[in-house]
Amino acid sequence: MNYSAIWSIGLLAGLLIMPVQATSELDNIIDSKQLSQAQAQRTQKNIAELDEKTSETVAEYRALLRENAVLTTYTSQLEKQVAQQQLLLISLEKNMANVRETRMELTPLMQQMVQVLTLFVEQDIPFLWQERQLRLAELNRLLDNPNISVADKYRRILEAYQIETEYGDTIETWQAQLPLSDADKTVQLIRVGRVALYYLTPDRNHAGYWDNSSRTWLDLPATWLSKVKQAYEVADNKTVPTLLALPLLEAAHTVSATSQQEAL
Repeated sequence: MNYSAIWSIGLLAGLLIMPVQATSELDNIIDSKQLSQAQAQRTQKNIAELDEKTSETVAEYRALLRENAVLTTYTSQLEKQVAQQQLLLISLEKNMANVRETRMELTPLMQQMVQVLTLFVEQDIPFLWQERQLRLAELNRLLDNPNISVADKYRRILEAYQIETEYGDTIETWQAQLPLSDADKTVQLIRVGRVALYYLTPDRNHAGYWDNSSRTWLDLPATWLSKVKQAYEVADNKTVPTLLALPLLEAAHTVSATSQQEAL
């Protein structure tokens, strides 16, 4: 026997014979159930949205944590760099103070060096007279020029000293008028180190020398003419360097009494 079918038919019959009031209560129950289901769906939707927003917030929070860690590391590195730069700035300020102090000390020293060099050239034998005077004048202009650094001024002064030092180790000849002389004549000048300065006339028939004690030019006797010519040949690279016998003379004595030999 099909009891299920009989139960369904009975239920249907019962519904058919159910009073109107019971039907209305059943509808209310159904509506309430549907309303609950709809509310549950909305609640589930809200929960899903909240869960999604929570996930986004957590992800954003984690990203902010990572960014904060990076910024903290970067800030720490910057603080170290700033500290190093501050130390460097302090060191630079100290160096600048030392430079200013050194500049204050170097300025009078350089002036004194130029003055000493000027006095030395004035008391030296007058070889390359104009060239050396121009160099000294240029050094004085450098000292007065505020646009030139102290280092450049000092370097130029040292170069001038080096040039003057090198004169003592060389021999040379050039054609010029007699320096520090009223005689208007062009001669061949021969410098032997910074020990002696001679001249030959253009016709090579007369010779003379500079006497530094009297600061004058004196004539040499004919006996020394060949020696001066030989010195000229060596200085002009017309012959190989050789041993030279040249007069070293004093104004207060005669050539024969005071002649000495200078070996080259």
